Amino acid sequence: MDDQHMADAAEEPSPGAMDTAKQKGEQAAQTAKQKTGQMADQAQQKAGQMTDKAQAKADQGMDMAASGLDQAADTIRQQGQQMGGGTVSNAVNTAANTLDSASQYLREKDTDQLLNDLESLVRRKPVESVLVAAGVGFVLSKIFS
Repeated sequence: MDDQHMADAAEEPSPGAMDTAKQKGEQAAQTAKQKTGQMADQAQQKAGQMTDKAQAKADQGMDMAASGLDQAADTIRQQGQQMGGGTVSNAVNTAANTLDSASQYLREKDTDQLLNDLESLVRRKPVESVLVAAGVGFVLSKIFS
């Protein structure tokens, strides 16, 4: 063999070396795929845990809001009884009953259902939703101040 053929032969990898390199590459790819899958599973579990915690806190908040509505209804009823009978007393009683209904609604629904219902209502009646929120805020501020 002349020098050129020997140099060409030395540059070409042997078939065994190519197979070994191919196997190593496939093993590395498989290992990377497994580790990526494990990391994705762990991230998904963490996200699920955080979602569950947030949901539990939101449910606790809804329970507290329901209790607050019950207290507001009781306060309104007491003030209505002090006013005596008549139109104002009937209006106060109606407001207290509405607060009781809202409290019961909060206790019966979970956060997902509540958010879906609220979103649907606001989409159907955006102006009315803002006015009701402002009115409720005003009434509650007057009651608890």
